[in-house]
Amino acid sequence: MKFFFPEFLLGLFLIAIPVIIHLFNFRKFKKVYFSNTRLLQEIKIQTSRREKLKERLILLTRILAISFLVLAFAKPYFSNQKQDSGLDDDIVSIYIDNSYSMDAVADNGSLLEEAKKKAREVTAAFGLNAKFQLITNQFAGSQKRLLTRNEFLSELDSVEISSQSNNLAKVVQYQKDFLSVYKNTNKHLFLISDFQKNTNENQLQIDSAIDYNIISLKPHNLPNVSVDSTWFISPIHQPLAEEKLVVRLKNHSDQLIENIPLSLKIDGQSKAIGNISIKGNQSVTDTLTFSGLGAGWQKGELSIKDYPVIFDDHLNFAFEVTSKLKLTIISPENKPNYFSIAYGTDPFFEVNNISESQINYTALKENDLVVLNDLPQVASGLGQQLKAYTENGGNLAVFMPLNADLPSYQSFLQLIQVDYPTAIKTDSVKADKFNSKHPVFQGLFDRTDEQIDLPKASTYFLLTQKVRTTKSVLLQEGNISLFNAYTLGKGNIYLSAYPLDRKASNFAHHGLFLPLCFKMAMLNNAKRPLFYQIGNTERLFLDNKANVNGENLRLKNGDIEIIPEVTQTPSGMSLYFADQIKRPGFYELFDLGKLIDVLAFNDDRNESANAFYNESELSKLFGPAPVKILKGRESSVTNQIKDEKLGVSLWKLCLILALLFLAIEILLIRFFTVDGVAFQKKGLRNQKH
Repeated sequence: MKFFFPEFLLGLFLIAIPVIIHLFNFRKFKKVYFSNTRLLQEIKIQTSRREKLKERLILLTRILAISFLVLAFAKPYFSNQKQDSGLDDDIVSIYIDNSYSMDAVADNGSLLEEAKKKAREVTAAFGLNAKFQLITNQFAGSQKRLLTRNEFLSELDSVEISSQSNNLAKVVQYQKDFLSVYKNTNKHLFLISDFQKNTNENQLQIDSAIDYNIISLKPHNLPNVSVDSTWFISPIHQPLAEEKLVVRLKNHSDQLIENIPLSLKIDGQSKAIGNISIKGNQSVTDTLTFSGLGAGWQKGELSIKDYPVIFDDHLNFAFEVTSKLKLTIISPENKPNYFSIAYGTDPFFEVNNISESQINYTALKENDLVVLNDLPQVASGLGQQLKAYTENGGNLAVFMPLNADLPSYQSFLQLIQVDYPTAIKTDSVKADKFNSKHPVFQGLFDRTDEQIDLPKASTYFLLTQKVRTTKSVLLQEGNISLFNAYTLGKGNIYLSAYPLDRKASNFAHHGLFLPLCFKMAMLNNAKRPLFYQIGNTERLFLDNKANVNGENLRLKNGDIEIIPEVTQTPSGMSLYFADQIKRPGFYELFDLGKLIDVLAFNDDRNESANAFYNESELSKLFGPAPVKILKGRESSVTNQIKDEKLGVSLWKLCLILALLFLAIEILLIRFFTVDGVAFQKKGLRNQKH
């Protein structure tokens, strides 16, 4: 056993006081004279033996009470085994959570300021030779070093709220990796956070050589609504066209929040406003309609007014209003056809009508849609180029003629991993079912009853049924597929079992043909995200349509300029910019001064959550490891750490025993009676006076 304040043991000399009192009995007896002993009914004779027992018991309780009281002030403890291991140096790694959630209000200001206070208390619990590491969510290179106490406190003062956040497993691993370098030292790991439930944490991997400590801080329960996400109903944006933007808001509190003002701005101009009410812990969506946009990149901002948590009240998004779509129609002869006529009705489509001999394979990647129109056969070289084009995000439509070379088409269609024709059937068919959920048909029909007239044919191609996972049957009669959609890589493939020849089918003249042509050109699997989240996006992909020089690419936001690391891939260009994007806003991608793309970045919405891990849940995350959960509100963290660091503290037990023996002394004085022999002077009680 050891003592934290051994100098208080001098107080044991106070034991002499009750001993002296016991040895010198200062009680004086006084003589009392009675004039008439007849009035005395009883005389008690003091018993010397029991009186001595009482005095000795009282003396013993006083000695023990004083002894344990002195020991309580000296703070005895059984030394921790780690402290007795001969390792005198302490290495202390302290993580301060400085994410947005730590800006919430607590009892003594913001959670971040409270976390700083607790960090200072942690440092005060260690000796002058202790070394400290300060870690925040930035994981900056400057944080991979040891600091003296004064250096640590200086760095601590500069910690501010950041848009970056990390999950618990990542933070603990970062600290473990740092501490593992230092051998033959006492290693201490501290986590100071609100421990928000914004990720699904698995049980942590623990190093038994490290002392784990948790300081959990809790904010006041405040209402919070966030702009959670947004998306367009239509993937294509045309100049002056009507746009429909869906907005999702989320209420992170338990209470109903009414009439939240919502506004939409595009390039700084107000486009829509509204008010939304949300029930507790619910999400709602609303659709904003606007128009009047010009061609080019658009910077949008959705915002609400929600105090006091405001970091998630804005959502940036960016999109491009396309002035035209490029199409290439490959036909046996370079002459007008059904597709050139259909797309020619809208100047939004730039149509290139060519024969197979006129194909420019280099320019093929610039097209939004390539149509194979009645080609008798598909050359193997063209097939390979179309496969690469589709995998990289292009759209391909295949319409076979009645005189199609089936073996040629079978080889080509198997190459692009879709069904292929096994025969030409002369049975009459009429589609009796369509896939209303597929994007091709969305918005085309006001009603979906059985009376809808669908295309029919007297001659058609019988397609295999081998492809399952990537296929969507758009038109069919019974089990006969008449028009299918497939995905390959980032692109779409459309395959028609209808011939376009008027003698064989009415498909090319049906009212469904024109909108179907438009949708095939507009839909694209390689959808560009409207926005990105800071910390979750370190890489950007440019498809092969962007003819850029990777060495000249620059990402700019005001005075910030980022030079990405460029890697060429078969599907395009990969831009890696790591964690250089640290603040929300719009970042413009330039190639030699030419604007290539606009990226919208937002703060991580995970920080909006109002749920936090409790002590039991935190203990489970650390598994069987003896993690210490320090009470941030109840007492000084310094004293808690000292008690835990030194071992089993006994001062509380000593204080309890001191009070117990004082109570026993009081009981002895009040209730311990000394029995004696009673002598009665019997008189004439019944005698008249």
